[in-house]
Amino acid sequence: MFLANELKRYRCYELFSQSAGIEIRATAKTSEENGLVVERSGRILLRFFKLTPKTKPEEVTQIRFICESDEAFGLSLMINQVAGSSAPCKEKLSPHKFSVGEQHGETVTTLSVEKWERGGKSGYALTVARGKDFISVPVPLAKFLFAGEFLRAISAEECWVERVEKKH
Repeated sequence: MFLANELKRYRCYELFSQSAGIEIRATAKTSEENGLVVERSGRILLRFFKLTPKTKPEEVTQIRFICESDEAFGLSLMINQVAGSSAPCKEKLSPHKFSVGEQHGETVTTLSVEKWERGGKSGYALTVARGKDFISVPVPLAKFLFAGEFLRAISAEECWVERVEKKH
């Protein structure tokens, strides 16, 4: 007897260019104490990925950027601001910094949105950079604006927290 896979529905928006893409979706941050989950909270994941095969073994093919709800909302506002600009411009979210270990130092990840103009052509792009690695996804105006609208909607929806109730 054949059993079908169970499908799980989640809100997600994917944008693609010729060589890269972005997946925008809800995720959760989990906090543990003594190996037990004591809190979960809503977040928004932007996963940037390359569609081209690796050319070197150490090449980065995806970079994840996880936003808190207010950051995702701010990003949606930036997208609308950049889309409405008559001149090329670029806006960046505050960088995310984290330490992997003392020997590796601090890792900085930045996310930017821009209206670009090169060689008589213009367009819009979302770009993530971590160290020397970056992934840029150029998109048409309608998809750029829809990404902003999706971020705005999902940012409010993912503003939640689950905590263990303390019994007194």
